[in-house]
Amino acid sequence: MSTVLKRIAGSAPLWAWIVMVVCIVVLVVGLIISGNRTAPVSSTAAHTDPTSMSPASTPATAGFIDDAKANPSTPKTLVLLGDSTGADRKGWTPALATSISQNLDRPVATRLWNTSADAYGPVVGVGNGTNAAIGFWNASAPGKSVAYTAQNLDEMIPSQVTPDLVLLNFGPGQDAGKPLAAQIQPLITEVRSKYPNAQIAVIKQGPRQGSDVSRQLSDYASAMSADGIQVIDVYSAFPSSTAGLAAVMRDAANPNARGQQLWSTTVLAAFGLPAGQ
Repeated sequence: MSTVLKRIAGSAPLWAWIVMVVCIVVLVVGLIISGNRTAPVSSTAAHTDPTSMSPASTPATAGFIDDAKANPSTPKTLVLLGDSTGADRKGWTPALATSISQNLDRPVATRLWNTSADAYGPVVGVGNGTNAAIGFWNASAPGKSVAYTAQNLDEMIPSQVTPDLVLLNFGPGQDAGKPLAAQIQPLITEVRSKYPNAQIAVIKQGPRQGSDVSRQLSDYASAMSADGIQVIDVYSAFPSSTAGLAAVMRDAANPNARGQQLWSTTVLAAFGLPAGQ
C-alpha cells in the first residue's frame, strides 16, 4: 500500500497537488459563502428593491448575469426548483453551469437534490475562475410534484442560502385537472415571501409525446407573464410534428441528448450566454 501511495504522490510535482487541493477548497467554500452571505448594507434603495438591480425591462436571468459581471468579487446563488426535466446529469443544467463559469470567469459549485434522501448530494465543482464563486443548487425532483417541492422548500433552500435567482421548472406532469399556474402559484408566493430580493423566472417546458399540452402551457405562460414573471419558452424550440418530437425525446416527458441541446440553447439565450461551448 505504501508503495502505491508513493507512486501516486510521485506522479505529479508538489505544486500541481497543491493547486488541485486549493481548487477543490475554493469550490466548496464558494458554495457555502454564496449561501451564507447576507444582503449588502447600503444607503441606496438598490438593496431593498429587488427590481432596482437592473431596469424593469431586463429579464431576471439577464439581470443575474449583468449583476454578476458588474460585481465580480461578490458570490452569487442560483436555485432551480423543478421536476425530472432538470435532473439529467448531462443535460441543460450542467450546460448552464459550465457556460456561466466560462463566460463569467467564476468557479461554479453545484449540488443535486436526492429524492431518496430528501437532501442534497455532494458538492460538484464546475470550471475555474478568478472571480467569486457561484453556487448552483439544483433541486430538480424526478417523479415528484410541485407540492413536494413546497413541502421541502426549507431543505431545498437551506437557512444559510440567500438566492439571487430562483428558476421554476414544472410542467404538465402536475395535476392535469387543474390549471398549471394555480398549482405553482402557492410556491411562488412562498418564495417571494421568504426571499423578497430574489428574482424569479419560470420555464415553459417542452411538449409531451402522445398528448397535446399546448393550451395548458400557453395559459401557464400567460398567467406568469401577467404576474410580471419572466417566461423562458423552451416549448417553442421543440418540433411540432409527431415524428420530429419523437426524435428528440427519451420518453413521453424527458428529452434525449438532442432534446437537451434544444433546451440548453433556449435557456442559455435567456441568460444572454452563447451556446455550444
